[in-house]
Amino acid sequence: MKIAYDGQLLTTDISVCYQGRTLQIKDIIIDTGSSRTVFSPDVLEEIGVTYENGDPVYEAYGVGGTVPFYTKVMDQIEIDALRIENVEIDVGILPKSHKGLLGLDILKTYGFTVDMEKLELRRPSATTSPT
Repeated sequence: MKIAYDGQLLTTDISVCYQGRTLQIKDIIIDTGSSRTVFSPDVLEEIGVTYENGDPVYEAYGVGGTVPFYTKVMDQIEIDALRIENVEIDVGILPKSHKGLLGLDILKTYGFTVDMEKLELRRPSATTSPT
């Protein structure tokens, strides 16, 4: 699938579904430096994702310091033709106006390759099982 490069960041579009409500999200950052996939709470609020008692909470560490995140299980995430069901993601405040980060938990597990020359995000096969 084609990805965008704005001179600073690589982005793609994905779809997330939570409790039967689906949201198309544009410009999700492809972040090979992030171990986990993270979405901004402002973006997911539209489909009813909010913090609830019992949601796992932890602090993420990065260049900018630490930030609290909570974990949710999405019904599914679609990235191009790949549909991942019952996928755990993190929800937390991201820098600037970032909507989300597609992290290594999905990129590596499902065998994605980032082709910088062609600006494509590819998988070796069309199956939905991890490699």
